[in-house]
Amino acid sequence: MTNNTPKISVVMSCYNRKDYVSDAIESILNQTYKDFEFIIIDDCSTDGTREIIQKYADKDSRIVFIKNAHNLGLISNLNTGLELAKGEYIARMDDDDISLPERFEKQVKYLDEHQDITVLGTFIETFGKEDSMSWVNECDSSIINIIINFFNPMCHPTVMIRNKFLKEHHLQYAAEALHAEEYDLWKNISLKDGKLANLPEILLKYRVHENSITLSKKTRKIQRDTANKIKTELLKRYFNPKETNNIITTINKYPFEANNKIFLYNTLNKMKNSYSELNLDTEPIVQTIEKYCGVPSQMEIFFASDDKFTQHLSVAMASILINSLPIETFNFYILDGGISEKNKKKILQLKSIKDFNIEFIKIDDNIFKDCKITNECNHITKQTYYRFIIPQLKPQLQKAFYFDCDVIVNNSLNKFWNINLKDYYVAAIEDFWQEAATYYKSIGISKSFNAGVLLINNKKWLQDNITQKLFLNVKNLNNKLRWVDQDILNYTFNNNVLFVSPIYNLQQTAFFDTYYSLYSETEMENAKMNPVIIHYSGVLKPWHNKCLHPLWKKYLIYLKYTPFKTEYYYIFIRKYFKGLHSNILGIQKTEKHKIISFLGFKLKIKRKKKRGGGVCNFQMK
Repeated sequence: MTNNTPKISVVMSCYNRKDYVSDAIESILNQTYKDFEFIIIDDCSTDGTREIIQKYADKDSRIVFIKNAHNLGLISNLNTGLELAKGEYIARMDDDDISLPERFEKQVKYLDEHQDITVLGTFIETFGKEDSMSWVNECDSSIINIIINFFNPMCHPTVMIRNKFLKEHHLQYAAEALHAEEYDLWKNISLKDGKLANLPEILLKYRVHENSITLSKKTRKIQRDTANKIKTELLKRYFNPKETNNIITTINKYPFEANNKIFLYNTLNKMKNSYSELNLDTEPIVQTIEKYCGVPSQMEIFFASDDKFTQHLSVAMASILINSLPIETFNFYILDGGISEKNKKKILQLKSIKDFNIEFIKIDDNIFKDCKITNECNHITKQTYYRFIIPQLKPQLQKAFYFDCDVIVNNSLNKFWNINLKDYYVAAIEDFWQEAATYYKSIGISKSFNAGVLLINNKKWLQDNITQKLFLNVKNLNNKLRWVDQDILNYTFNNNVLFVSPIYNLQQTAFFDTYYSLYSETEMENAKMNPVIIHYSGVLKPWHNKCLHPLWKKYLIYLKYTPFKTEYYYIFIRKYFKGLHSNILGIQKTEKHKIISFLGFKLKIKRKKKRGGGVCNFQMK
């Protein structure tokens, strides 16, 4: 290549970025790949940005410095850059980001080797705002072609575009696509059969600051409205207007996999049907479904419960069934610490949500005669130790879930179930409690997990005689125990644990203790916003007045789907009107009814042996 025909044309628009522009420019000039021109367009900066750029332009002949006489805006500047670009590839750069040194070298190599790819982005690392997270998680071109219908899967300042493709199809940034101009361009490129991909490697540091578009309410709204117009144009090819609007409203979480799996699964399947009618290849949609929703799975799930916890067990099971995909089936095993026949029949009523297999396994408590309950755990029953014998009870299983009854499942378990356990004893989540971490270190455990949610490697447990070791360590730790079975499990596994995302066990302490050592702040924030499993850990539960878990209301949502649904009204009123004078709020129990009085109204709950629970009637005094 000669200097007149560089391999790459870098296009960067600048406006009032004196604090950041030097970092951006130097990150380009210091690229390991040197054959480029650097088109910088200053849009009438008033803070000294233009002078900074000029100093670099005076030193490096690769910089083509354009100084606007009037402020023209980002989109106009980018189109000027496209028109001036001589290179085979056009690389975008923003004036507040930092390209890593090997970005160009790796992108050029990939595009030279993959002539079918039109636009190549990269993964990013966000910085500047601690709870910001990357939305770029997909690299496969076929899948990007599907998910672009729902959101922008590329980061604009990371991309490298084939100049020839843009010229042949007369494509540039649209003036009406304000604050989502790149998403609109990707749409138009894909409609012309161009392919988009991302290198699965972080090659740009993406700065988030107070002037970022996504942090301003005004610009964020404009960006959202523009993006929704783009989505509408893409989705209307496969869905009617009502369906399109519902999809845009519902599929709006980042990361993409955090969206409701059932809705996403159904949407992609409808899209698949449209592809078939249009004689398009449906394999990319199948791949997208498998990656972001899951694969056909039969899940083996264990709970341990006595009669008093049957209501909470039912809520946990209902939440699993309600959030399950059509391709998921369930075998439930209830380690029975004394569940009445009446309550077993109530549990079976959950089949009205979705059919499942269930087995009540009566456990002999004598097996656990040496297992003590400590003062710290006096709210826990002996059933907490039942998980020790799960692999022995069902040795034919390769793996199994164990859940405490004080959990609810808020999305499909498919991705969790299909995690590769390798040779780990369990997949689990860190215990988010500083005091626990200090205690476990005192007994030689560097990373402790919470035992309320476990994916158990049955095969590995049996192979290494884990059950026997657990009971042996009950005696070894007898005088040191604080958190009963959890201590034994952590001590026995000796860190041979696969720690997985905190979305699978969002404990109460994640909101208050703020202790965690295995996850980033971004991962923790994502877990709080998009939990798959909510764990009401601690003494106070959502059915107690003073439960501190911010998501306690989720329990009430799923309670209404169980045979215990009449308890919803009792819990709701008790929690919201606690402490009211008995003349204002009264609770009266009779043999056949529970009557709750409030401000002249009576909520009369009739206790009937009827599928679906009791009957509620409001009456005026």
